[in-house]
Amino acid sequence: MRARTVFIVLLVLILLFTFGPALVAVVSQLIAEGLGCQVDLHHVIPCVIGGHDYGQMFYDLGFLIWYSYLTLPIGGALLALWAVAAAVTFVISRKHRPAKEPSC
Repeated sequence: MRARTVFIVLLVLILLFTFGPALVAVVSQLIAEGLGCQVDLHHVIPCVIGGHDYGQMFYDLGFLIWYSYLTLPIGGALLALWAVAAAVTFVISRKHRPAKEPSC
């Protein structure tokens, strides 16, 4: 695998780890509101869809936003390490690249 591909995959994984809990919480909130349900982090509000109550599920998914207090700083540190590793890798690979011969 090329270094560029590896660094792109790592960047995507770091971003998913960093923003994943917040994205899940926000998307679940939008889905619940789109279905006409209310979501409150203080207590479970019943949300009946197709005969099933999904209130507890939306309540639990809403609580994922609190994991962002852990994943945002860790993701920031991982992103800084990623940037340093990418810079070092690409600077070293640029120095070892053979010079192009001028064409006549």
